[in-house]
Amino acid sequence: MARNYHEPDPFRYALGAFIQAARSTTFMLAKERSAFDNFDWYSEWVEKAKKDPVLAWINNARTAIVHRQSLEPQSWLEMQCIGNPRQPEDPDDEDYRGPLRGQVSPFECTHYYMNTGGPWVEDHTHEFTRHWGIEGLEGRELLEACADVYDRLDELVRDAHRRLKASMLSHGRDNSPRSLPCMEDIIKHRVIRTTLRDGREYWDSEPPGLHSH
Repeated sequence: MARNYHEPDPFRYALGAFIQAARSTTFMLAKERSAFDNFDWYSEWVEKAKKDPVLAWINNARTAIVHRQSLEPQSWLEMQCIGNPRQPEDPDDEDYRGPLRGQVSPFECTHYYMNTGGPWVEDHTHEFTRHWGIEGLEGRELLEACADVYDRLDELVRDAHRRLKASMLSHGRDNSPRSLPCMEDIIKHRVIRTTLRDGREYWDSEPPGLHSH
């Protein structure tokens, strides 16, 4: 999901796949109950999960397709001008009004606004900040919420392995708050700043293989 954060449709598809995979984790674990001498610990976890907002959301999100309508009220994309020659940058200038920024539709990919989607003259760069939110998790950013879900389920599966005296591959780092290193800092996925070359904006750290216009 992180690599597609600025591509609305692929992001929605990846989110739907994540929801299905997360739900399948608990289904598969419940089917393996016969492998445990005592499975009461799992019932205790389920009761705790009902009080956890992100796990309750995953449990209620039964669809494989995340529709735009469920994202629209909670999501936004802010575009900020960087180095606009028509805009004073000196705070002491009497015409200084701070950085020019505004919100645009989050359902267009960022490439659209970089290359073809605006009426502005491309003689300066921009910073794009996205926030994806969804019904049922009001006030939460989706990438962070999904990282929380992964951490909770990773802990659950690790506990199951320990009870069976089995080993499990770990991607985590010592003293890291996240099970996945790529989710330690989600800002790098949410915010991009462009550079200008030959009158065109480029996203220098763009993940390879993204859709372009």
